[in-house]
Amino acid sequence: MPDPITYFGFDALTQALDWLRDKGVARPLLISGPAQRFVDEVEAGLEGMTVRRFSQAEVHVPRAKVEAVRKALGEHDADAIVTVGGGSATGLAKALRLETTLPFVAIPTTYAGSEMTRIYGITDEGNKQTGRDDRVRADVVAYVPEFLDTLSRRLTVQSLVNAMAHPMSALSSDPLDETLRERALAVMAQLYRAVLMLADRPRHRQARVEAARGASAAAQILDAHRMGRHHRVVHVLGARFGLPHAAVHAALLPASIAAMRRHSPELYRAILDALPEADPLATLFDTLVAVGGASSLSALGVAPADVHEAIEDTLGPQSWVQPALLGRRPSRHVRWCPWDHGPPLSVHGDLESADDVVLAVHGRASTADAIVQRSREIVGDAPGVAIVAPQAPGGSWSEATYRTAWADDAEGMNAALGTLEATRAWIEQRAPHARVHLLGFSQGACLAFELLTRECGSFATVIALAGARVGPSDARPAFGGALDEVPVLVGVAQADPWIDATDFEETVAELVDAGATVETMIEPGDIHEIGGRQRIRARELLLGTTNEGVSGFGNTHAVEALPGALPRTQNSPRRGPMGLYAEQWNGTGFVAARSHNLRTWVYRIRPSAGHRPFVPLLHPTLCEDYALRPPAINLVGHRPLAIPEAPTDFVDGMHTYGGQGRAAERRGFAIHLYAANRSMEHRAYQNSDGDLLLLPQEGALTLRTELGVLDVAPGELAIIPRGIAFSVLLQGDCARGYVGEIYGRHFELPDRGVVGANGLADPRHFRTPTPWFENRPDPGFRFTTKMGGQLYQTTLDRSPFDVVAWHGNYTPYAYDLALFSPVSNVAYDHIDPSAYTVLTAPLDERGANGLDLVVFPPRWDTTAHTFRPPFFHRNAATEVNGILRTPARPDSMFQPGACFLTPTMTAHGVVDRAVEQALAQSDESADTPSRPSETSLWFQFESALQLSLSSWAESGPARIDDWPDLWGRYRSHYEPPSSDGNPT
Repeated sequence: MPDPITYFGFDALTQALDWLRDKGVARPLLISGPAQRFVDEVEAGLEGMTVRRFSQAEVHVPRAKVEAVRKALGEHDADAIVTVGGGSATGLAKALRLETTLPFVAIPTTYAGSEMTRIYGITDEGNKQTGRDDRVRADVVAYVPEFLDTLSRRLTVQSLVNAMAHPMSALSSDPLDETLRERALAVMAQLYRAVLMLADRPRHRQARVEAARGASAAAQILDAHRMGRHHRVVHVLGARFGLPHAAVHAALLPASIAAMRRHSPELYRAILDALPEADPLATLFDTLVAVGGASSLSALGVAPADVHEAIEDTLGPQSWVQPALLGRRPSRHVRWCPWDHGPPLSVHGDLESADDVVLAVHGRASTADAIVQRSREIVGDAPGVAIVAPQAPGGSWSEATYRTAWADDAEGMNAALGTLEATRAWIEQRAPHARVHLLGFSQGACLAFELLTRECGSFATVIALAGARVGPSDARPAFGGALDEVPVLVGVAQADPWIDATDFEETVAELVDAGATVETMIEPGDIHEIGGRQRIRARELLLGTTNEGVSGFGNTHAVEALPGALPRTQNSPRRGPMGLYAEQWNGTGFVAARSHNLRTWVYRIRPSAGHRPFVPLLHPTLCEDYALRPPAINLVGHRPLAIPEAPTDFVDGMHTYGGQGRAAERRGFAIHLYAANRSMEHRAYQNSDGDLLLLPQEGALTLRTELGVLDVAPGELAIIPRGIAFSVLLQGDCARGYVGEIYGRHFELPDRGVVGANGLADPRHFRTPTPWFENRPDPGFRFTTKMGGQLYQTTLDRSPFDVVAWHGNYTPYAYDLALFSPVSNVAYDHIDPSAYTVLTAPLDERGANGLDLVVFPPRWDTTAHTFRPPFFHRNAATEVNGILRTPARPDSMFQPGACFLTPTMTAHGVVDRAVEQALAQSDESADTPSRPSETSLWFQFESALQLSLSSWAESGPARIDDWPDLWGRYRSHYEPPSSDGNPT
């Protein structure tokens, strides 16, 4: 029987139905599943015919459904069969074609490919009987793009992975000549590209057509060759448990190909070399996870024991299925090493040449490969580091909780610790001179603590996160002496639902008593995971590195996280080192003068261009509505922002205070306040409108930027230039502070003029990050950007912090304001506050500024015969003052975190009490050199532009309504001259 006539593209449906009309069909039977997707559209195309629907198709074609559709066919006296759907509808029609020669048109809505084969199957009492017969193939197949467009990301990926299994089956089961072999590999690559494209761009029309062509070709390859063991297992499991066919294929395929590494290494290499990714099986696995597909058989709801029983009853032992049962992530860079103590070890790196080996222990319901991946994210694939992780046989080391594990499951605990001791011995046998580090997460951290009580050797470093000691405190064995001065990093979320805070504190105390050098990291929130700050610090401890960065404002730096990652002689080589992508960021126009030109070249794992379209994101308090309001004219004051009660990160906690101009016009500025109590663990923010200047007032921050990591504490500042993405990770329970945003020119250091070569802010004190990258899958990662004053958001499937090397002068900075060296008058009168300018963003006109940062640190006042408080004045500039710290006075109107506005040319000065106190001093006391405060740190954002308040600042709860009145009343001290012309 000839191959089916196939139509692809926009007119495929019309062509297929015209074929039916040419055959004189009048009474077709239309078969579909219960959802009846697109059945209405197909029936509309059959206008003029008498159509009967049968919408009871089920997966694996149960015998009862075959009888039912046969009856419907006879009752309708049908003269043709039309199917709309996936393999279920097609399979039912095939069962009919075993007994009839009626014309058969298949309209697939998935990429199963069944419509192209002569393979059929019917399930009876949990057993699926399959066969091949030329009669069952469709006569015509129509691949209609609009029918495939709406297939969800999950079903698209699963269906295409199902199709990939077809040429793989032929490759693994039959010896193919070179032409057929290359054809099968090419079809696998075609489908693989479609998987990745449609997972990212599910409505990519050309990719849909290519996917359909690939699925059709894959099915034809399967039709011409034997089914391999992979297919036989899929059919057994599907029939026995009623599992969705494509989902089982997808969960099995990565492990199925990975198993070839041992029994068919040449074919394994050929398949991996054909697939267009550096680590294709890991990428395929990650893509399944990203779209919400099952990456393990267990995730499909089947008990492991039942899976083994079903397979062994029918096919005999199939050990290669075990990784798929647990959901182990295969990787080109990770070896599954069989040994005598349970499932194969996962090993990354070369043990023989390793200087450091990480023994990594996974948590409950997880895998060795998952903790290897987490460990790789921590060590950053540093050379000379290997990772070894054992696998718990059932995915968990014990089903008991950590508190009751010894009482409820002593056998399981002893078995788990025996496995870890054997792993340590296995490492020492193969890397006897390497430093061994211990890393555990969750249940793995609990076991790591217990391992430290055993005599299995010392560890160079211990990283134990989201775990605690096992059992009650009065029954726990003491840590051994091998912990003396060993660096130990322990961490937990503040409200971790699985770890009791008291147990964690007791664990820390016991580690300290054992002599360990313990560092504790408590993350805000309740997420049970390895946090961003924990990954950063763990890398420092394991590798003995720091994130101090490099110094110099405006300098051109060349830095790399891995040796050889940075091209030495050019910016954009055809093939980047290590397969990295070159990407340039420009902070100025290409033709800007060299002295002002800002640009950085980055070398990253994936280009930042690979994201989905942005969609608008509403934000109640971060806005540009001040642009619709007149400038403020009165003095305005605001209380400190309240720390939110609901989980709120830096972006969600931003409140626009006011500004001037419009971001889209790149002229103007904005001032924002922020209050947060949650880290941006799975979110990044990119401001496309302008540079951001962050001033923490409460709570230190870790800024994870694309170029590296910066720690910024209260009393310090950070600059994030326009367009560079970053995440704000909290170092404490909460954080609060100020943000200045400049739309026009970038922040720069002010010229010193007659001050000379020194003083003010020294360029060398500005810290620039060095690369800190992670190759981390993170499905659902939120990427938020602001453009034109409007927020937008998209989602990524991976962390965007993957820059391995960079060079240039367009970078973030951090600066400690305590290093600012103020200059001032030393004889009499005030110096203008401009002398305390740390940073400036000039306007185009000479002497005007878009936004300056002025800081008032502790300093000496030595002037004589001078009214020392700030003088009364009217300023051509707008002033927004904030308080980073000041001596606590409950009755004071000036509190840390508060801010107040002095509009352009609005008269202002100090409060009335300060005037009276200054005037009441004796001349001797008033002229004594003094320090106004040892601890105060106030700042001022100053702009030549007027400021309009946002609607939140105008009427929000933080506004102090009587602020102008709080400054008091300035009484007159005027004394007119006497009649002789002298003062009275």
